[in-house]
Amino acid sequence: MKLNAALLGGLLTLCSIPVQAQYFSEGWKPGQPVQDTATAANPASTGWSPGQKSGSDSSEGTSASSFDFNKFLVSTLNKLGFNVSLPEATGHGLWDERIPLITDDNYQDLIVNEQFASDEEASKRTWALIITTSASNKAEAISKFVDQMFDSAYNTSVDENDLPNVRWGRIDYFNVTYLTTKWNVWQAPYLVILKDRGQTLRFYRPTQIRVREDAFREFLLTEGYLDSRPWSGLWAPGGEREWILELVAVYMTKAYNVFVKVPKFLIYIISGGLGSIILSFMHRPSKEQKQNAIREAQEKARRDATAAAAAAAAPPITPKVEESSPTKSSQQENSKKKGKALKADDKSSKGSTSSVAESSSPETRSSPAKTRSSARQKKGKKATQ
Repeated sequence: MKLNAALLGGLLTLCSIPVQAQYFSEGWKPGQPVQDTATAANPASTGWSPGQKSGSDSSEGTSASSFDFNKFLVSTLNKLGFNVSLPEATGHGLWDERIPLITDDNYQDLIVNEQFASDEEASKRTWALIITTSASNKAEAISKFVDQMFDSAYNTSVDENDLPNVRWGRIDYFNVTYLTTKWNVWQAPYLVILKDRGQTLRFYRPTQIRVREDAFREFLLTEGYLDSRPWSGLWAPGGEREWILELVAVYMTKAYNVFVKVPKFLIYIISGGLGSIILSFMHRPSKEQKQNAIREAQEKARRDATAAAAAAAAPPITPKVEESSPTKSSQQENSKKKGKALKADDKSSKGSTSSVAESSSPETRSSPAKTRSSARQKKGKKATQ
């Protein structure tokens, strides 16, 4: 062990020599100015200039921002189900940030109340919108593909600068309530061509038009959307029942903004209670069933009452209890004695019969000799005669 320790120490020393050699100076040479070690170690400072931040302030700022109580509180409440964080840009880092994100809050400012230099410019304004679900975990492959083609068409149009009257926008389906309800859109993805400050709408599914970047850009260049009719009807913008969808959209947005901040477990409890109440209301018995149940209950009560009255009027039944008397016990003892005597007589009779059989057995054995002698005597008498 000592030899191994010595070898290890020698190897470490040899390895440290090249590392330490880089710190040795070559020394002073003739003609070289003399350098003070203090000035070399501490180079001259350039001083402070107006507008420049001191180093102590930056260090204090980094140390103070290392722990943010607000962030800690927000993350803790989010884990418990309380949504108290400020709304952030959805899809940050996922989509092209040059394409504006259309939400319930900025729709009126960006599209409806857009400022134009002339009426001609306002009439030519066209919005190419995409309703997508790519920012959520439930995104489908087709939604991601349409997003990519939409971004590619936008990049090509920016490079070519051939669509000056077209503006591009993106709508996140899962974070927008007012627009999708007002437009009666309940699934995604959708491509929307919007004109006249949102009064003329055309909706296209990815299977209805070609969504390749060149094809979609050509569709906008040639204004191919004019070949299809815009959304019209009672529920469309300008229809008789547009106000109903508008009202539903407004109140659904308010409800969404409230329920987002409610903890999830409370929503589960409330929804379960409401579900049980609704089910019990839907499966309640009819009037006939209630009347039949009341009639059956009355008849059962009447039968029970008559049975109780009959039981009260009947005489009480006393159970017979067998009491042990001395006469009965003596009779039982006498019967036992008689039984024992009968058993003894049986045994004695069996013994007498066996003795009689034994006594009669020699006679029976001698009976053949007697018969033979009697037969001889009879023959002798016949011969003498």
